[in-house]
Amino acid sequence: MPKGKLSSAVMMLLLAAVGIIFIIAMVWFFEHSAFVRTMFSGDSSEVVGEVAQNSPASIAARTKMAAWISMLIFSVITALQLLAFGIGYVVVRGIRLSEESVNVKLKQLENAGIFFDVPLYVGLFGTVSAFLVMTFSPQSSRLIAYSSTLIGIIFSLLLKLTMEYPFRRKLLRDSDGK
Repeated sequence: MPKGKLSSAVMMLLLAAVGIIFIIAMVWFFEHSAFVRTMFSGDSSEVVGEVAQNSPASIAARTKMAAWISMLIFSVITALQLLAFGIGYVVVRGIRLSEESVNVKLKQLENAGIFFDVPLYVGLFGTVSAFLVMTFSPQSSRLIAYSSTLIGIIFSLLLKLTMEYPFRRKLLRDSDGK
């Protein structure tokens, strides 16, 4: 396997591992931190009606389940956005390391433009997912919607500003010099 492809594969594996570690950390913090739990559920310590304090029929138990699902959706969407960022990086790096002419690289970079928008699309998916969660937990649905959109915008902007623009600028300078 060529060195460029091996390092791209290693980077994608590392990003997948970071995504998995992020999900595991979110689960741990959800279980062990009241602050993280309340981010997704608000304060739901009260029990309404005549049920036992820890009954699964209580509003608090249902709210905790909705918060748990919301936290998982948030974590998976964030990990997917990280992976999408990595894919964009690997695609640009592959074009940069290729032996093609400057004009072919410019066309490949133009064709790869979709990869710079993938974090935005994943963020949009997170926002739509938040609407599904809204019926169970309005508090956490807002958190998912806002954060997934914001993270998607940030990752997409980072890809465009730190990778696409400087590389395209270099290629355009190189094409004028020939």
